[in-house]
Amino acid sequence: MTVRRLAQLSALALAALTLWGLIVGSEVGPSDPFALEIYASFAVIVVIVFATGFYALRFATAGSEMYWRMNGKNQVRPVLWLILAILTFMFAVGWLLEEPGRLEPFYAAEASYLLAGTLVPAGFLYFRWVAWPVRSRRPATLSLVLISIVGIGFASAWSYVAYVIPPDRLPLLPVGPMLATLGALIVGATAEEIVFRVLLLTAMLSAGESRFQAVFLSSMAFALMHVPGQLYQPVMTADWALMRDVAGDYATGFVAQFAIGLFLGVLWLRTGSITLIAATHAMINTGKVLALGL
Repeated sequence: MTVRRLAQLSALALAALTLWGLIVGSEVGPSDPFALEIYASFAVIVVIVFATGFYALRFATAGSEMYWRMNGKNQVRPVLWLILAILTFMFAVGWLLEEPGRLEPFYAAEASYLLAGTLVPAGFLYFRWVAWPVRSRRPATLSLVLISIVGIGFASAWSYVAYVIPPDRLPLLPVGPMLATLGALIVGATAEEIVFRVLLLTAMLSAGESRFQAVFLSSMAFALMHVPGQLYQPVMTADWALMRDVAGDYATGFVAQFAIGLFLGVLWLRTGSITLIAATHAMINTGKVLALGL
């Protein structure tokens, strides 16, 4: 299967998931007298949104500048193995932490994700199973400043909305636990950006893939990476009814994470700044973490 065909199939699957999420979220059953009209309107909305997003991404990824490159052989496959190793390590460590009753499932999942997201990439880079890219150029200062303002501004707005929307948000933590929580958030965001933007997206671009398809598919991989974490508890407890409910609730969350991946991918493409994409990612997550906890 070509990269282009994979991107096309992924886009169709994402559109279908979005439509399903809208239908499930509306709670309009097939027996409703206006169900067909409502479902059709949802389909039209999905088509309009995806068409607009397609052209916006085409515009955002236009150009040929590359700020980082992979030296040597194609690194896409080793990075994909790295992602698979992270998932395997995450479930293994989560099971070890949860099985003896050391941690509750929620905290075991969070601890295993942080450990897997940091130790596995560090190991792959240390043993040179994956190569760190080399910088080929730097962006103009004015361009970097303007894009940084857009990135942090968007992330701040997203974070604010994510904090104020939940009706059952938690009270703010004391200073000590707050700093520990934000520190874990920054570490996790930085680790994810290293894997999906610095390594995977750069490897795809260096392998000659189109900028549009590289950003699209690396964002899809970024969203898929979060699925096991969302399904961790029902899988570990073999609660399939819970899995069905969680999967239904998570459909729109998956689409949102994909959109975030696109945004971060464009930031990386346009600036090559690790600090910017890590800070933007951490800021995007801050509101939800403060509202609902890690």
